[in-house]
Parts: sequence; structure tokens; C-alpha cells
Amino acid sequence: MAPLDPRLVRRSRGVRRLLAASVVLGLATAGLVIAVAYVVAQVVAHRFDGEPVAALVAAIAAGLGVRAFVTWCHTTVSARAAATVKAELREEVVDDLLDPRRLGPRPSSSRVVALLGPGLDAFDGYIGRFLPQIVLTGLVPPLVLLAVASADLLSAIVLAVTLPLVIVFLVLVGMVTKDRIDRRWQALERLGAHFADVLDGLTVLKVFGRRQEQGLREVGERHRRETVRALRLAFLSSFVLELFSTLSVALVAVSVGLRVVEGDLELEPALFVLLLAPEAFAPIKRLGAMFHDSTAGAEATAELLNLLDHDRHTGTGPAPDLRTAEIVLDGIVVRRDGRAVPGLDLAHTRIRPGEFIAVTGPSGCGKSTLLSLLMAFERPTTGYVLVDDVDLASIDPVAWREQIAWVPQVPGLVPGTIEDNVRLGDVAASREDVAAALRDAGASDLPLDRVVDESGDDVSAGERRRIAVARAVLRVRRGSARLVLLDEPTAGLDASREAAVLATLRSLAVTVVVVAHRPETIAAADRELRLASRMVLA
Repeated sequence: MAPLDPRLVRRSRGVRRLLAASVVLGLATAGLVIAVAYVVAQVVAHRFDGEPVAALVAAIAAGLGVRAFVTWCHTTVSARAAATVKAELREEVVDDLLDPRRLGPRPSSSRVVALLGPGLDAFDGYIGRFLPQIVLTGLVPPLVLLAVASADLLSAIVLAVTLPLVIVFLVLVGMVTKDRIDRRWQALERLGAHFADVLDGLTVLKVFGRRQEQGLREVGERHRRETVRALRLAFLSSFVLELFSTLSVALVAVSVGLRVVEGDLELEPALFVLLLAPEAFAPIKRLGAMFHDSTAGAEATAELLNLLDHDRHTGTGPAPDLRTAEIVLDGIVVRRDGRAVPGLDLAHTRIRPGEFIAVTGPSGCGKSTLLSLLMAFERPTTGYVLVDDVDLASIDPVAWREQIAWVPQVPGLVPGTIEDNVRLGDVAASREDVAAALRDAGASDLPLDRVVDESGDDVSAGERRRIAVARAVLRVRRGSARLVLLDEPTAGLDASREAAVLATLRSLAVTVVVVAHRPETIAAADRELRLASRMVLA
């Protein structure tokens, strides 16, 4: 795990400002450490010689005061930088998820919540303490070594030999810790996903009397165990770091003490070396203590940057009119990261204007991926989606989607009335247009003024689908949609309402592509596109 992902530096102004301020304040801290040690050594040496030290004592007090002020400035700048970076990343993630030019599958809501909640909360330790401490660790020990070498070369050699041993141990601890933190992060994601799934299906679980306490308890216990293991490793590694640094300082102290007794070293440089030797190890020890607090933030950083690190649409060309355009999918293969089997493998197919096509096949064969390609939310790994011989990748995605009506498996609803939700298809539609669209979607029994709450729990799955179908029908009737994509729109509907929806879809004078499992939907289509391992359909 790299201590600082360069992608974060490129993306965040707050991190760049923090690193610049940390360098300046780190140099000031190192200078003050050396200056205070030098003055203290002079005070003690002059005191033994009987010389006045009042001015030197005042200098020590002033140096300690300035050092405390610099430390406070560093802490304040780091805390503000952490808050700035968190705000920047939250805004960037939200903007990215809403960006119409975003390519790639959308992350699950549980993953987004875990990243923007507990993940970014870990930035207080990572950005606010760990990154500034890395800068101090890189600046203070080398400067301290140079100051020690100016006073006693042998002591500097001892420190130069022992310091890398402590750093090597810190690296080894980091390698072991990364594995623990990865497991803890996976456990947290699993806990969040499981809890979100339970909340989504809470109404159904209550209706059927299914209890989920045991499942939540087991997932939560797994997260607790991984957290305790990470903490156990943190305490153990802090102890070993303290032991190594103490032994190293003891070697210097013994060497200096023996040479002072034998008269080979003066008292003042000896005191100067003894005061500086612990300061060479102090930043490393603090870094080791903060490392475990920062690993969750570093892991969350990597996850957030991976979420933001994807391709974007670059097409700006005009969208062909889908009332007359033919769509050709040629040599399409979509591969997912970490999966050997393609998410979609389709040799060749044509979607002609005005066709009603039922897409079928076993689960996981790529039916939803095909719809995602047609909506330009993804690009094929190999192959092309051509619209009248124009590559879809070269077309402006916003102009392309303005001609598409989309009904997903779980349609989204907004707080308001059913009329408000249907009118999302066309905000300029009249009340009569909305009522006609609901009637065509087999939803004439749904009152226009019925209020839908924010969660949509007071709407059944069938009602939710019929509202979404009415929204799509409204777009077609109003002339804005010329391609309708539906993912199992009749699931959860009874036979009469399913027949009404299918009759409406048949009557639309536009191209319709529907993912279907039910025989009635397949029978209503002009033809069936069955996805398998690889196939050709002209």
C-alpha cells in the first residue's frame, strides 16, 4: 500500500496545500528541535562551568514556545485540510455518479454509502495526521543526523545504522497490516450491503415473518473480529517500535557516556547528541502509532479513486433519428475486471426501426449489460455498436439518451404524487396526457393525486413498474422517445394488466427492446434475441 496515492495529489487541491504547508512547518520543526537541544546543552555545560545562564534559559523558553506554536499550526492546517479533502471527494463522487458522460457500471448504493460515510470519516486520521507525519519523518531524522554528525561523527554513524532497521520493521508491519485492513474493509462492505438489502426488503420480510437478526449478528461479528485483530496488531507493533528505538538510543547514550568519562568527548557536544538522539526516532515512532489509524483512510482513498478512475464519453456528434436508424451490434464482448467469463458475448445482431425484440437467456448471460450498452452507459471491450454505420462512441451521449425511454427492474420514484412521478417522462405534459399514459400502462386504478413517500414503500412492486411504464409511454406519446428499453416490465403483474402493458408496447410506433422471462412477453415480440455463450442473429 503506497503511503500516498498520486491520483489523490492530482485531484485534490487540499492535499497539495497540506503537503506544501507540511514541508515548511516540518523544516521549522526540525530547526527548532536542533536549536533547543543546542541551547539546553549550552545551559547545562555553562552551569557546570559557573557561567550565567539566564539569557540561555530565556532562549530555551522562547524556543519551546515557538515549537508549540508551530505544532499547533501544523495540527490546525492538517485538520482543515482533512475537512477540505473530504468535502472535495464527496462532491466529486456525487458529480461523477450524475455525470452523463460516465462510462462503466454504476456502483451499488451500499458501496457508495460505505465509502462516503465510514470511509471518508477515516480521512481525519489519514489526511489530518498520517500524511503530515510522513513529511516530518522524511525531514526531521536526516536533519537531526546532520546536526549530530557535526557534533560527534561516531554517534551519527550509530544512528544511521539503527534508523533503517526501525524503518524496515515499520514497512514489514505495514505489509501485514494491509492484509488485516483489507479484510476489515471487506467485512464492513459486506455488513453495509447486507444491512441495505434487509432494509430494502423489510416490508416483504415482515409480511412473510422472516427474521434477519441472526444474519446481521453473524456479519457484524465478522466485522468485530477483523477490527479486534487489526487493533491487536497495532498495539503489538507499537511496542516493538518503542523497544527498537529505545535500544538504539541506549547504544548512543552508552557510547557517549563512556567517551565523556574517558575524556575523549566534551560535555557540551555529548549533551547535544543525547538530546537529539531520541528526536531522530520520535517521528518514526509517531508514524508507526498513526499507521494503523490511517490504513482505513488509505484503503478508502484507493476505493474512492478507483470509483472515480474510469473512462468517459468523448463523443460529440449528433444523434441519428431512431425512428429510421438501424442499430447494429457487431462482435460485442464485454469483460468485467476479475472475471474470466465475459459479461456479454454477442457476435452480430441488428435492431431494425420499429421492431419489438424480446431479449432472453439464462441469468448472467448479459441481458442487462446489453441494455446498458444501448443506453451508452458502457462500452464493449471489443466490437462496436453502430447506429446507421456511425459508432455510438462518437455520438453525444446526452443527445442519444434524449431519444430513449428506460424502464429498469426496480424503477426509481421521487417524493410527490403519482402524477409527479409519471410526469418525469415529460415535465411539460398535461394532466390528461399523464392520465392517458397511466391508462395505457394498465394503471388506470392508480389515482393521480396519490402521494408516494420518499422511500416508495407504500407502492407495490407491480405499481412501481406500471408507473415506470406509464412514464415511458408518456415520452413516446409526446414524441421525445424513439427507442424504449425495458427490463422485465411485466414481472409482478397479473395476467390482465400484463396483457394491457404488452398491447400498449405493441402499439408504440417505435423500436422496443425488452428483457423478458415470461412466455407471454416473448410471444408478443416480433422476434426473440436469445443470449448464450456466443451466437449470431441477423
